Amino acid sequence: MTTQVLDVYDSDDPQKVIEIAVDTLQADQVVAFPTETVYGLGAAVNDVTAIEKIFEIKGRPESQVLTLAINDPSALTAFAPDSSTLARRLARRCWPGPLTMVVDATAENSFVQSLPEEVLPYIAPQGWVGLRVPSNEVLLTVLDKLQQPIALTSANKSGEADATTAQEVADQLGSELSLVIDGGPTKIGTPSTVIKLNNDKITILRGGALDNHSLVELAQPEVVIICTGNTCRSPMAEALLKKKLADKLGCPIADLNIRVQSAGIAAAQGSPAALQAVQVMHEQGLDLNDHESQQLHYQTARDADLLLTLSNSHRRAIIGEWPEFEDKTFAIDPDGGDVADPYGAPVDVYHACAEQISGLLDQRLPEILRLQPPENLLGDN
Repeated sequence: MTTQVLDVYDSDDPQKVIEIAVDTLQADQVVAFPTETVYGLGAAVNDVTAIEKIFEIKGRPESQVLTLAINDPSALTAFAPDSSTLARRLARRCWPGPLTMVVDATAENSFVQSLPEEVLPYIAPQGWVGLRVPSNEVLLTVLDKLQQPIALTSANKSGEADATTAQEVADQLGSELSLVIDGGPTKIGTPSTVIKLNNDKITILRGGALDNHSLVELAQPEVVIICTGNTCRSPMAEALLKKKLADKLGCPIADLNIRVQSAGIAAAQGSPAALQAVQVMHEQGLDLNDHESQQLHYQTARDADLLLTLSNSHRRAIIGEWPEFEDKTFAIDPDGGDVADPYGAPVDVYHACAEQISGLLDQRLPEILRLQPPENLLGDN
């Protein structure tokens, strides 16, 4: 077989290269793709003929299952409808990226259960499926055009070195492949980390681009408190919540396993906290001298588990901009009231504001504590 190698970035018509890749997949063929980690061999997920070819090409035992490459983190729940809070958190923060998550796909409404029966032994033989959203625009574009997941594994002979360039793929597998998409050298050059998620515990099945420390950091829940300028109400709320959590959990603020930050919907970058806010917090043993205001950006809102706003107008503004965050954006007052802005007022108004915020945070505290991951998150890894 003559292998066609198409360089997507050196082509006069990159879109044509994408179309050829999609057509090849739809014709029961295997295609080699770039990812951010290593090059991979891919087949359309509902195409058992092409999937079997992957195992023939690699010389890989069929007992070693394939990962599914999907095109969006939000697709996690289509494959694992009962996915845990931790799984959804990692999907938000790590995808697209070098993390493969093995999740339970046995629910009747899982997309996996709609696949041809003969495909399941190759991707979910025990009801668990590996999922990844690759951080590579070429592969993501192919996934969008194909409109179905791609069964994926590394583009090398079983037991041989991983391929990080199209030439390395051609050298190892060229005579057995019809198409290699050349997207240049891979950015990371190390396989994805593979983890299994079961009852909010992580089992590392294969080490890779994300180390244990990174996984623990990424698994930490996060609360973001939002006001307008991020100089008065939300900095005080941030400091108060950190202190309440530290007291409740019996640890220093620096050792909290729940991250807390604040932001504004119309904040100038880097402004200090209002002097009155600094004074009121100082009287409670809390330091706002190093606070710098920040605007609420999409990534911050996306990564958060909970967005607490000091007024309903802030909540409406966030949901108006990003409707997908409605189910995690709430006024800090469980009864839906507002905390008035003390900006420019005397210090006694700030005292009253801080006291109101403190009481509302006490009401929210049990809900926030439930976000914690298990103490022994990585189990025996």
